[in-house]
Amino acid sequence: MTLYDIQGEYLRLYELATNEEDPQAFLDTLESLNADLAEKSAGYVSVIKQLDMESDECDKVIEAFKRKKEVRQNNIKRMKEALLGAMDIAGLTEIQAGNYTLKIAKNGGKAPLEIPDESLVPERFMKIKYEPDKELIRKTIEDGTDLPFAEIKERGRRLTIK
Repeated sequence: MTLYDIQGEYLRLYELATNEEDPQAFLDTLESLNADLAEKSAGYVSVIKQLDMESDECDKVIEAFKRKKEVRQNNIKRMKEALLGAMDIAGLTEIQAGNYTLKIAKNGGKAPLEIPDESLVPERFMKIKYEPDKELIRKTIEDGTDLPFAEIKERGRRLTIK
């Protein structure tokens, strides 16, 4: 019997619980379901624990590969900077190197804009960003005021396994 089957059995249990004609059938069904549910739950928890352990191991592998990628990207950047510096010193803008052609090119897009101290920027050059004050909205609703544009939803549920 699977947990899915047990769910169907709980509907049957409900029907028996509301039936006054055969109270013993209700008690027998309840006892068998508790045993089946406990047994099936133990199997589910074993699988959940195994998957959780494997998931943690995946996180470790992902982090290791992220570190490897970062090291490689940093080395690529250093090597390109070294080549660029050497070409600048030699006064070259292009080198034919075997099957490769190295060229110095300007980056595309707009030129970078730097603002060292934003407090010196006049107000006419500033943007105003509006966003809902969620804490004020929450407090207002909790204090009993109905707001047609917001509502506090019910918290979700979770299964804990100890």
